[in-house]
Amino acid sequence: MPAILENILTTVQAEIRALNLTDIPDSHIYLQKVPTTRDFTSNDFPAILITPMGVPKINPQEGTNLRDQIEYPIGVFMVDNDNQNQSINRDKYLTWYEQIMNRFRTPRLAGVNSIVNSFVAPGAVVDQDWFQVGEYHAGMTLWFISWETR
Repeated sequence: MPAILENILTTVQAEIRALNLTDIPDSHIYLQKVPTTRDFTSNDFPAILITPMGVPKINPQEGTNLRDQIEYPIGVFMVDNDNQNQSINRDKYLTWYEQIMNRFRTPRLAGVNSIVNSFVAPGAVVDQDWFQVGEYHAGMTLWFISWETR
């Protein structure tokens, strides 16, 4: 049986694929350990990177006598090779960002039964450091709250 975190990652990937984002084929929606384009070629862009982020939180004030509340952060990053162009694809990138954010503002994650709530923590709409090296990067953190049997 896969880890709960693995189930969350693969379900997020399936949900993003179902959005049919403009110019992003399903094969370019990657699960990674850390978000990177280090081994990408120009054919790998544009893409969505989905990764575990930071440290899960165990909240001892929540849960029940039989279950613990664990909060899992998942990073979602939109990337493209845009060569510092200030106008090309801007609306497309903003649309990707909004569509993904809107999809995950719902409280549950279908297919992962332990998830009881979720929320989106928006991140940079354009990461200026990556823009300076010729890549568009934007991201957000999705938080999934799981009640897990002790």
